[in-house]
Amino acid sequence: MAISFNNIPDTIRTPNVYMEVDNSRALKGLVQNPHRALIIGQKLGHSKTPAAQVGAADNDILMAITNDNLADGFFGIGSPAARMCNIFKLNNPNTELHAMTLLVSTGDVHASCNLEFSTALNEADASVAGTYYLMINGLQCYVDIAAGESAADVATNLEAIINSLDALPVWASASHYGAGSHGHLLLEAMYSGTLGNEIDIRANYYQGQVIPSCFSASVQRASGAGTGGGSVLSFDGGTGTVHLDSAWAVIDNDQYHYIIQPYTDTTNLTAIEDELADRFLPLNDFQGHGFTMIRDSHAGLTTRVAATVGGAGRNSPHNTIVGATGSPNGVDEWAAAWGAVAAWNLNNDPARPLHFLKLRGLLPPKIEDRYSRDERDIHLYDGISTHIVDTGGNVLIERCITTYQKTPLNTLDPSYLDIQTPATLGEIRYQYKARMALRFLIPRFKLADNSFPVQPGSKVARPKDVRAETIALFTLLRNKGLIENLDDFIDNLIVERNETDRNRVDVLLPADLINQFRILAGNIQFIL
Repeated sequence: MAISFNNIPDTIRTPNVYMEVDNSRALKGLVQNPHRALIIGQKLGHSKTPAAQVGAADNDILMAITNDNLADGFFGIGSPAARMCNIFKLNNPNTELHAMTLLVSTGDVHASCNLEFSTALNEADASVAGTYYLMINGLQCYVDIAAGESAADVATNLEAIINSLDALPVWASASHYGAGSHGHLLLEAMYSGTLGNEIDIRANYYQGQVIPSCFSASVQRASGAGTGGGSVLSFDGGTGTVHLDSAWAVIDNDQYHYIIQPYTDTTNLTAIEDELADRFLPLNDFQGHGFTMIRDSHAGLTTRVAATVGGAGRNSPHNTIVGATGSPNGVDEWAAAWGAVAAWNLNNDPARPLHFLKLRGLLPPKIEDRYSRDERDIHLYDGISTHIVDTGGNVLIERCITTYQKTPLNTLDPSYLDIQTPATLGEIRYQYKARMALRFLIPRFKLADNSFPVQPGSKVARPKDVRAETIALFTLLRNKGLIENLDDFIDNLIVERNETDRNRVDVLLPADLINQFRILAGNIQFIL
């Protein structure tokens, strides 16, 4: 049989040496598979937002985040989208990152927090009476209280401090009553919707910080319920949310391996789970994984995430929900930091565990707010990813899992428990498609039975040629540490010509995915 040429016709008669180049055999190893991440968030949008903080990008437009703080100009300094991009870049400067913002639904309201101050100073004491250690979204808004200052003075000083910090997503307005003995500070989120209710505001985060004895603070919630002068205050009253469904048309034909977003209401969680399930299907193959975070108590997390057949629980192999409470950083920053670390490490090695990797830029929950080991173990049965805090106060990933827990028959199913499983499957699928397309489909091979006498250089493939190429590729995947038990794979590999469509080859790939070393159990049998 004659050698097959693509560009040199058999009928040419003009003398010369004609050479064409064929790259179908060029690939010997695995191909590069650079990943991309997408952040979905909100812009700033408030009549009191300073002009210097307003973002220039429109909603529903993808923006490439190529360097640190570029998102500030796109989405507004201190906006959820900008803060998510900045902390992503802090943890992962290398993965290609895009971001977009969505419009909050009609009728949205900005969350707010009303601080009420009162003072009873000893005016004979000329020394500094103390410091009010206020923190908003992890940023310090400390204000010194001098002897002789009134509560109104404190509120006014704090207003100036808060409004001078561009990275804060809030606007402060001070007022007073009762001849200055009482001060009032209204804090308003610079973006609308329920996400503003997640803004963390607290006093005395660090050990040794206390509210001065001459001073008291309380919070009056938008709902009308007041709280005392404890360390953790709260925003509330924000209404309206984005609809993640509106994002899918923007990224319709683009693959994003990681989609990070802060919206955890049932509608939006279902929307991203359904979208990622569709993208995982073989005819689409835009596989991606979602990351988000819920701030709640142990009981609250279990209620919101644990899978129940027919209930509101989550059960998706394509989404990760991080659980935490008591951290000064918002849910948006937690989701972005976690997704950034996962993106970098899973792209390097999708089968390697993520435990004990550091999440930069996050302040840990206070000791009394951290989940116990028993609680975290329950979370890992409820589809909630867990973290720990080391002795240096660094937040570390403990175990990163998906929310998939049970079969449709409500039986436990750990097949997609760990994020490494869908990540490794995605890498294997990518490598297999790339190898077979370059070897056989792009060069436009013909197909024959195994008995066909293929001549060197001819573009004819047989099932046994596909089998040989498959074994060669999976040997490389074994060498990279993505699969194990290669001999069993070869014994059980099936490659056959489809009986109905003679232009098609069917392949069964019984890959034994490599596992992760997570637990070592020992028993010390001692002798005296």
